[in-house]
Amino acid sequence: MKINFAHFDIEYTKKDEEYIELVVQKLKEKNLEIMSFFNLEKLSKNIQIKFWDSLEEYRDYFNERIKKYNKKVQDWEVGRSINDQKECRIELLCLSERKKCKGHAEDTIDDLLKVTIHEFTHICHFEYNNHHPTMTWFTEALATNLSNQYDTININCSLEDILEGKAYYIHYYTMGKYLLDNYDKNYILELAKNKDLLEKETENIFINTVEYVKTKQAKIK
Repeated sequence: MKINFAHFDIEYTKKDEEYIELVVQKLKEKNLEIMSFFNLEKLSKNIQIKFWDSLEEYRDYFNERIKKYNKKVQDWEVGRSINDQKECRIELLCLSERKKCKGHAEDTIDDLLKVTIHEFTHICHFEYNNHHPTMTWFTEALATNLSNQYDTININCSLEDILEGKAYYIHYYTMGKYLLDNYDKNYILELAKNKDLLEKETENIFINTVEYVKTKQAKIK
């Protein structure tokens, strides 16, 4: 089954019928806001969104695609975005299948909606920076914040974890929250398109985020 509107072509199955209208509503509600954050008036192509009704098929398909990079789909992965010169796609597991993934057994429709917006944010980010590489922590920091995935902050990780992209998503979220609370959008967008600057600034951003969290936690106490 398919739904087409605005910038989106959605492919879904019977497993998604209970929430597909909520997905459409959320995309209509958030797409212009996120595009505006990245100063995008339009997208270069429609985004193809597919809801997978089989975890096994999802993993088999993407494991085949990424095996040339010696990578495998992580056991916690519930979705991904692809935005390059050839494709503009968001791939998502349906709610019943994502519950089979590590750490997602208690997921709700709201979690699925937030991940949809998370992946859309990635699409817009790479549209904005013309598909240039960036750092994992930064792209996830933007995606988790603009999709409102967390309501707490935590930076209990090392700088090395951040630099190597091995921290938890809440740590990326916290660094993004610090940036959004303390810098103007122009600086953040410069980081979004300038990897050299981002790499230079990351250590300082991390150190300041640690202090930011300490200050927030002290106020709560």
